[in-house]
Amino acid sequence: MRRGLTVLVMTAALAVCLLSSGCAGNDDLRESADSSSHVVVQPEMLAPQRVIDTPDPDDLPAETMLTPEEVAAYGEDACFTVSAISDDVFARMVGKTYKSNCTIPRDELRYIRVLHKNIDGDILTGEIVMHESVANEICEIFHELYRADYPIERMRLADDYDADDRASMGDNNTSGFNFRLVEGTDHLSNHARGLALDINPFYNPYCIPSTGYVSPPGAQDYANRSAEFPYKIAEGDLLYTLFMEHGFRWGGHWNSPKDYQHFEKNGAVIY
Repeated sequence: MRRGLTVLVMTAALAVCLLSSGCAGNDDLRESADSSSHVVVQPEMLAPQRVIDTPDPDDLPAETMLTPEEVAAYGEDACFTVSAISDDVFARMVGKTYKSNCTIPRDELRYIRVLHKNIDGDILTGEIVMHESVANEICEIFHELYRADYPIERMRLADDYDADDRASMGDNNTSGFNFRLVEGTDHLSNHARGLALDINPFYNPYCIPSTGYVSPPGAQDYANRSAEFPYKIAEGDLLYTLFMEHGFRWGGHWNSPKDYQHFEKNGAVIY
């Protein structure tokens, strides 16, 4: 759903009222036509007035497309925010990413709103939930990526996919917090702590080289990291560099599995 900025064009209406008592009658109007006492209409009085209604950008759903003019009207910085988990956001999470056995206190999680650009250069709103200890850094990194036109296809809460990690990855959705296990293991992922995020995951898959396993399904072609393709994360590119500068680890450095979409913070908060 697209909510742009509402432009209201107000048409100026001119009421000519003569005499001290208010609006004149017909006779008075005829008399005034010959009178030197009349209202002079200035050009600016007739010019349409353009009023821009700018609702809080945090009210825009994720994947709302904006024009550069709309971003300027909001103020770019106002589109990059970190806040506590509101009741509305928490209602989306409960029973999905925030499961009944979740051990992470709600008040330690943060809801982050950003702008990002896709491969076509479209400006989109995005959202992600992360742990409070890394939330400001994540917001800063995505602001830098936005300014540099680094492509991110979409950023929605994994709750929009019923917390199904494969479904989110298959849609190339960038996401963070999800109280879940590491795929194929019985221990918690750093996603469960809000300390990890997966970026452009369809094009940067999770791979086990020894078996040829690739996740999500359909992403086998993108396990070949010598190939060039959209949304690829490469060692040394801007996204990689920013996360390294902020002390994150990249799953692409692991021997096995290889998790090219995955960044997590060193010094994890353990529960």
